Amino acid sequence: MEASPTRDLAHDGNPTRFIPFELTFEILSRLPAKPLIRFQSVSKLWFSIIRSKDFADSFLIRSKTRPRLLFSFQHFDSRQRFIFSAPEHHNNNNDEEEEKSSSTVIARHDMTISDLVYDINTRPVNGLVCCTRKLDSSSSSIAVCNPTTRQILKLPDQEHFVFTLGSQQQEWRKVEIVQGDPYTSFKGGICINGAIYYVVLHKKIARFDVRSEKMEFIKAPEDEEDLEINAFCWTLINHKGRLGGINYRYFYHMRAWIQEEEESWNNMTGVVTSEWGDLLREISLYSTGEIHTGEVLLVPYRLESSKPFSVFYYDMIRESFRSGQVLGIADYEFRRRFHGFGKRNRGMRCFPGHIENIMFF
Repeated sequence: MEASPTRDLAHDGNPTRFIPFELTFEILSRLPAKPLIRFQSVSKLWFSIIRSKDFADSFLIRSKTRPRLLFSFQHFDSRQRFIFSAPEHHNNNNDEEEEKSSSTVIARHDMTISDLVYDINTRPVNGLVCCTRKLDSSSSSIAVCNPTTRQILKLPDQEHFVFTLGSQQQEWRKVEIVQGDPYTSFKGGICINGAIYYVVLHKKIARFDVRSEKMEFIKAPEDEEDLEINAFCWTLINHKGRLGGINYRYFYHMRAWIQEEEESWNNMTGVVTSEWGDLLREISLYSTGEIHTGEVLLVPYRLESSKPFSVFYYDMIRESFRSGQVLGIADYEFRRRFHGFGKRNRGMRCFPGHIENIMFF
């Protein structure tokens, strides 16, 4: 019996056949999100890997080590909303004398939403962004946006439903709401350990447990007497896995509350130097939470056309401030014309803790 000829690997026509599946999976999982989106068209194998739940989960784990800032602002003339992202600023200043120094990151344009009435008021969760669309004075619609894949998924209106992405049970389920007085949410929420928290009226914080799909209400800190009046200067934070709140109403000090038990809170106060306090008065900042260093993020309300955009960080423990410049959004005329959002000042939304997620809807 004649032996079969040796196959010429160089002319096989499918070199990926000889690369182990596990190695292909590992190589792809280390690539950035943008080329992965393009590489879906390389082969059926690559498409199936990139679209698989296991791959999306593996990529998400790596992404969580690279948190980003998410920026959103609108273009009134063309009725578009732009979404950018940039790496969170690292704090390399160990000397208090260097706290005035500024680090720089470069922003990247992720996607454009063509419908201007969609707004972003809450922090992203696992790379997904909640967009609200006001229909009229009594109704609105909600959509989930993935800036990495540039997809938008509209959610059901009116009643409360939940859909678990990636689960085997692919259906919408109605959420049971606890009995009680009607409530109004007036402050963007935060997700901590599988539960979503947001501030509501009457000094309460709503808590929705994603696993049990149950909603309950907890009391806000008793010391925060003006919670409802100063809601726009009060934001929820994730402090080392625990629910917390920051009050930045006062320019020369900040107050923080950390939940110890179900309705027990500890508070701390950080002093702001007169120089930084004067700057807070001048710029008009707001906070959307903490970054990976544990510092409180403070963001200007406006994206000005005349100068580069900067954000600020406050360390409650060291009682120190620092600034960080963000290039690539509106730092010079060419970029403004290139991205097409004109010369006028814009309202800016900025959220910490954003990550890339290649999960497809």
